[in-house]
Amino acid sequence: MGKPDVLSQRLDHGKGASDNKDMVLLQPELLAIRALEGVQMEGPKKDILKEICQGNQRGDQEEPVAKAARELQQAASKTVRSVEWSEKEELLQFRDKIYVPQNADLRRRVVSLCHDTKVAGHSGCWKTLELVSRDYWWPQMSRYIRQYVSTCDLCLRTKPTRQAPVGELHPLRIPDSRWDTLSVDFVVELLSSSGHDAVMTVVDLVSK
Repeated sequence: MGKPDVLSQRLDHGKGASDNKDMVLLQPELLAIRALEGVQMEGPKKDILKEICQGNQRGDQEEPVAKAARELQQAASKTVRSVEWSEKEELLQFRDKIYVPQNADLRRRVVSLCHDTKVAGHSGCWKTLELVSRDYWWPQMSRYIRQYVSTCDLCLRTKPTRQAPVGELHPLRIPDSRWDTLSVDFVVELLSSSGHDAVMTVVDLVSK
């Protein structure tokens, strides 16, 4: 491609160094004006937020959270850091995550929204925790979600078990006479007594 390359290197051709200077395809204000215009809380999320506000008003909170909420309302509070706790539109937030009050049914509905719906698709424990922690928080949330996912009826009935099948349990044969079948066990790491620190236990299967 020697000859075409020579033609492209003509001195009278522009190099295109400043072709895109002061050229804006999309004005920033066109995006900023309509960025959040269509975002609205509808359906189950709107009902959950309403019940969270009602729970905060009733005081359905753990003691440490209730203490933080009381100190947050005081103007001269020095123990609660503003980077962790905040209150916006009657919603108590911990690190920009909505705190869910101590209500078993409310927390179950939040996890169900991120696990049982068709969009969530009955994900595993860690994926469900990631979806819930995007917007919500409460103490020991990971333990609650792990227990919820491990006891999901649909997951238990439809998801395959990734463990090798275990063998069948068969009872031991009953011996015909005493001292025919024995079991031996050692109890070790005991306190030293006369230079010994272990006990050997022998049990007969028939006479015990």
